[in-house]
Amino acid sequence: MRDTPEIETLPAHIDADEVERRARELEWSDPDELPDELPTVMAYRSELLPRSVGAAVDDIAERMQCPPDYPAASMLVAMAAVVGCRLGIRPRRYDDWLVVPNLWGCVVGRPSLKKTPATKGAERQLRHIEARAREALQSDIDDAELDAVLLPEQRKLLEQQIKAALKKGDEETARNHAAALQDLQEVQPPEPRRIIAKECSIQKLIEMLGRHPGGMMLFVDELLGWMRKLDRDDQGGVRQIYLSLWNGTEVVNDDTIGRGELTARGCVSLFGCFTPGGLTSYVSAAIRGGRGDDGLVQRLQICVWPDSPKDYKSVDRWPDNQAKIQLRETFERLADIDAQAVGELDRYDEDGIPFMRFDADAQGLFDAWDLNHQRRLRAGDLPEAFESHLSKYASMVPSIALLLHLASGDEGAVSATATQTAIRWAEYLESHAQRLYAVATSPQRQHAGPLLRRLIDWPKDKPIRTSVIAKRGWSGLASTEVVDETLALLAEAGWAQSVRVNTGGRPTTDWFVHPDAANFLQNYQRETTKTPETTPNETFGGFDGSGLVRFPDNGVCDVEVIV
Repeated sequence: MRDTPEIETLPAHIDADEVERRARELEWSDPDELPDELPTVMAYRSELLPRSVGAAVDDIAERMQCPPDYPAASMLVAMAAVVGCRLGIRPRRYDDWLVVPNLWGCVVGRPSLKKTPATKGAERQLRHIEARAREALQSDIDDAELDAVLLPEQRKLLEQQIKAALKKGDEETARNHAAALQDLQEVQPPEPRRIIAKECSIQKLIEMLGRHPGGMMLFVDELLGWMRKLDRDDQGGVRQIYLSLWNGTEVVNDDTIGRGELTARGCVSLFGCFTPGGLTSYVSAAIRGGRGDDGLVQRLQICVWPDSPKDYKSVDRWPDNQAKIQLRETFERLADIDAQAVGELDRYDEDGIPFMRFDADAQGLFDAWDLNHQRRLRAGDLPEAFESHLSKYASMVPSIALLLHLASGDEGAVSATATQTAIRWAEYLESHAQRLYAVATSPQRQHAGPLLRRLIDWPKDKPIRTSVIAKRGWSGLASTEVVDETLALLAEAGWAQSVRVNTGGRPTTDWFVHPDAANFLQNYQRETTKTPETTPNETFGGFDGSGLVRFPDNGVCDVEVIV
């Protein structure tokens, strides 16, 4: 760490010549290169999804001019919501550990990147499944509504017949009419499947899960507001219910006074959007022991924070109709899965949920990945919050493998291709999680570069002070605390120095920027290469090829996949 000199100077009210004189007295050396504002991430690749889904993702991304990561992540979570807890997977050969493909996810980006419109394609698929279910039951619903109209009149008629029979002394006939009256029941029209739930009370959500136990999807456009609401003291019980619903197999209860007892067993998938500043501030507070430090953030497994596109072109064309048809057929296939037919149950199952297993090659792949993954988690060299996030991948990988296998239309046990691709998803998502936690634990790294570029153009006759910068309202630099931390990072890297000003009262700190900062910044930027599209592990088979899965870091084996 560099030593930043602090020298006592003359009073704070100084002229331009005095500012320049003090700047000349400072000694400077070549600054270090600033850390990346955003750590590098793997780019989304089309092979991460079956072609029947991936083609629509590519089409949406091109027409919206948004990162393909956005529609891809939303499609994956939507697929999980359709399958829900109707079908699970047992990742081990002999253990009764059951995983249902319930996923939580979010997309991160600036408001201009069309996050919400890019994820509407996934919501439309779920709306279609709901509309199709209503249409299939419409005739039965109409009949039930007619029966409901007739029911009061039927009751009146039977009551009249009972009275007439009793007047005649015909007790046997009266009893027969009374029995018929008892048999008349309130008409309950069939209820088509609901999948989507918008922001609603937890009581309403549990009530809906009781009627739709297969699982539901909660779309929250602004996740930050939703999560901060759960931070309130009066929402502690609600927060715990959501944590349980993430598991997908828990029975949850709500005993709110005035509503009676509500019980449901089901799973809730969750998806929404974050701005970078909102998410990192929330995660940063959670890491420091705030109310959010209970694993809620870490459950956002499908969290993508891609690089912002540098270019924009106007694309005005109709959507790819063939891609739309294939996507719709894929979601319909997931909705129509006969879980009892494709899954299995045995006497050790306590959840009553049919499940699938890996085939032999897929089992070897998963076992090798899981062994390496668990060793990494237990090595003790990962930040605690990041370790907690990665620990959720143990269930995420088999969940994604099951979803990809079902979406591809393959029959039999979950394939090696689907499992290999699920492992690739884990690598891809881990790089995005690394970006999130790196920025959350050191938010000043995101502001250092922009602040430095602004300070290079700072008026030479004006002292640079924290309070003045904070009042400017620059993005992410509205508080003196963040400004102080960012300036300290610049000083540590040799781009700035602080000088204590003795004003006769409370001391003030002036800041000075390296006199050759502009040249050094330009040279460093010229030498920096762009983020590669993938990690050094370049070989990937996915759904469009075959290849070798290599486990990073201190992995123990390479596994050849034959497909």
